[in-house]
Amino acid sequence: MLTATYSIVTLKLEQENMRWNFSALQQTILSNIKNLNHVSSMEFESMLNRLSQFEQYCQQRKVEIFIVPALRKFTREADTLLDELDSLSQHCFSILCKLRVRLQQVMREGLLKMDEVYSSIELCCSTIYTRLCKREELVELAERVIPHEEWFGLAASFMSHDRVKAGQLPFSFEEEEE
Repeated sequence: MLTATYSIVTLKLEQENMRWNFSALQQTILSNIKNLNHVSSMEFESMLNRLSQFEQYCQQRKVEIFIVPALRKFTREADTLLDELDSLSQHCFSILCKLRVRLQQVMREGLLKMDEVYSSIELCCSTIYTRLCKREELVELAERVIPHEEWFGLAASFMSHDRVKAGQLPFSFEEEEE
């Protein structure tokens, strides 16, 4: 039971950190866009890169790597929510791709007028935020449907994942050869 609690708290903390990080990113991007009449292609590319990096980071989270496969294994109840999350991810990816194409056009023409892209950036941010909210639902569902005995393995995977992310090698039981 403690292992399940640890795992769920870990997921919720990760989710809270993601919300906080995204909120700061969204605020910075939308503030920069609103305060400028025109933005250079380099500034625009930087904003897109930051959104893309956040997207990539989302795909490397414990929820995506460990909880989604566990939910697929133990219940069909998550299928609709998982399909919705996939659709939101694809939608966000599509928006970012279209904005990158627009950036290439702008690089040939000069400065980009913000009214042309503000709504797309705002839509992308809104889509990311919606996904974050849906992932919270996913964690709640996981808490309810994943059997307690499975949480031990998930907790071990979480810790191993954290070590790898921290740049440490996982502990090995094998002796090193000299």
